[in-house]
Amino acid sequence: MKTTTFPDAGTELGSIETEWALVFDPVHFVNRYEKAIQKYLRAVLKNPDDAEEVAQNFFLRVTENGFPRVQRERGRFRDYLKVAVKNWALNFLRRKRSELNHESLFTIPAPEESLQDQQWLREWRRCLLKRAWRNLEKHQNRSADDIYYTALRLAVFHPADDSVTLAALAGNILGRTIRPDTFRKQLSRARRLFAELLVKEIAQTLDYPVPALVEEELVDLGLMSYVSHFLPADWRTHLKMIKEK
Repeated sequence: MKTTTFPDAGTELGSIETEWALVFDPVHFVNRYEKAIQKYLRAVLKNPDDAEEVAQNFFLRVTENGFPRVQRERGRFRDYLKVAVKNWALNFLRRKRSELNHESLFTIPAPEESLQDQQWLREWRRCLLKRAWRNLEKHQNRSADDIYYTALRLAVFHPADDSVTLAALAGNILGRTIRPDTFRKQLSRARRLFAELLVKEIAQTLDYPVPALVEEELVDLGLMSYVSHFLPADWRTHLKMIKEK
């Protein structure tokens, strides 16, 4: 089967698949969150060189000591991580200002919280979507008859095209004939599976992924529109099953 190729959906983040038991693994932490932290530090510090220095020091500290102060009752690891990184950046600024002028130590302006929050949420959201797309592609690659990933990507990148045109495009990519009715069925199933995969990713970033908290996170991250029309009506009842697939 040919490898499907599409324009990148766009993400500067690495793979984020938070499971609290793995937060204490320094190697896991650095591999999963390095790019997200670097992006956030650039937004906070405004200086790429400073951001790189702080990031490397932060990663070294975590690699050596882990996260001994992580508290599971916080609920969302992204909130804990954002606070930890921001505090590290502020401490860096304090030291830097102190070296230049001791009197300026207590006059460091607070970072622009709204811009920081927007940056953090935007990057986290892109990462979750990237993870969902990647898992959808893996699902397709496990079955010769499955065109979920191809169908949904084509529908996203060619929203104005009808199923006849999209089926032809899918056939060209996959090297076989795809009937329009087959494409429509596969696209419908792909949308539902993508929604479930996205819910799974959200659930893995929560310590207690009960339906109410998953829905709240979907709304906060602006992802509800990706899933609301495609999840089964009883998805809340089967959330645990969705998460463990």
